[in-house]
Amino acid sequence: MKFICDDNLGKLAKYLRVLGYDTLFKSEIEDGELLRIALSEERIILTRDSKLKALRSAERVILIRFYDPAEQLQQVFRELELKPQKNNTFTRCLDCNTELVEIPKEKCTQRIPSYVFKTQERFLHCESCDKIFWAGTHVERLSEKLRSFIPD
Repeated sequence: MKFICDDNLGKLAKYLRVLGYDTLFKSEIEDGELLRIALSEERIILTRDSKLKALRSAERVILIRFYDPAEQLQQVFRELELKPQKNNTFTRCLDCNTELVEIPKEKCTQRIPSYVFKTQERFLHCESCDKIFWAGTHVERLSEKLRSFIPD
């Protein structure tokens, strides 16, 4: 399942990426471009714009009714009957949406803080934007926020 979020849903896009869903987001995107991408890539449009929901050419559009990103996420899961899987979390780049690949610790030496190198064993790499990710305290905080969405 693939999504595209309109420019009002940046946090929702990030949460969906954290949960492993292929989710496009651009901070500035015209309705026509959003619709073109959604149709050509078979993406579900997530929007707060009721005009976009009304377009006849849009096949699958969810009009997001909430302002709070957690409630937005709940709405998407309810309407699509989604059940996120724990093993899919933190598998996509939060910035560019690319799937992350594991990278040997030795290849990270010059690119991460020395404390991180000493305390972490697993690293993920985004081949698109060239960022390195690891399970720091930000992962714990985000996981705690999203825990209610992920079955044990």
